[in-house]
Amino acid sequence: MGKLMVCLIGEQPIPNLLPLRHQPPDIALLVHTDRTKGVAQRLKKLLEPKVKVYLLQTDPYDVQKIHEDLQKFLAENIEEGTELVFNLTGGTKTMVLAAYELAREYNAPFLYLQSEGKRSVLYRYRFEAKEPFYEDKETIPGVITIEDYLKAYVDNYNVTEPRNPFEKEIGKALEGAVDEVVSGVTLAAALEVDLVVRKGNQVGVIEAKTGARARSKEGLDQLNAVCEQRYLGTYTHKILVVNQQWSQTLTNLRELANAWRVTVIELPSFTEEHPFLSEEDKEVLRSEVIKVLSG
Repeated sequence: MGKLMVCLIGEQPIPNLLPLRHQPPDIALLVHTDRTKGVAQRLKKLLEPKVKVYLLQTDPYDVQKIHEDLQKFLAENIEEGTELVFNLTGGTKTMVLAAYELAREYNAPFLYLQSEGKRSVLYRYRFEAKEPFYEDKETIPGVITIEDYLKAYVDNYNVTEPRNPFEKEIGKALEGAVDEVVSGVTLAAALEVDLVVRKGNQVGVIEAKTGARARSKEGLDQLNAVCEQRYLGTYTHKILVVNQQWSQTLTNLRELANAWRVTVIELPSFTEEHPFLSEEDKEVLRSEVIKVLSG
């Protein structure tokens, strides 16, 4: 008995984690493919023991096989009277099609999470006489932490202290302006992130550069590497904070940052002789980071 949520696992874990954290079911069935098995296993670790989790591997593109696998699992493992709900946000399009048909057969409601913007909006639908009807929508409040976010994407990471005074100043200035700030994160393969910030369910990574490094492509490359599919994914916001002003001579870097969807924040008050941020630059930093994470 109780509620079971069927979740289709794609390469992005957050669209499944948010609804599961917002209104936790008694049971979660994570339907994955061979390619997304690791994502499902990480989600399982995050959900247990509060939620009983089953993993079901299926074919990514064979609609009939996906339908049969799901139907067989539900018939063999779920007690009569269990309330079903389907999250159709993740997985391949064929997985969504098969799950949608099964939801119609069971007359079960289904969900879709819009999470590509600055908000996490959950849309709810139901079936009436086998026809789908929009029911309502709600914005999911902050239900995850930076720790949740990192563990959803990578198997291992380490947190250290800020590596230099510029990172420390940035972290101090952002405290209280956002919900969380974590400095000195090292992901798998020794990939370093200067700071990770969160506001609500939106997470951003910050690379902080000073001097000649602030006038180079290095920070942009590091942010792109961190936000690859195999690390923190494409939904993670990318922020480059520099103590240099990108004048007309650096228009090529500005154009590249725009193309790669990197927000560049200039804080020229920080220098070697004066390793502190002015109040004006602190306010610029706070407002720009908030804009990135919440619009």
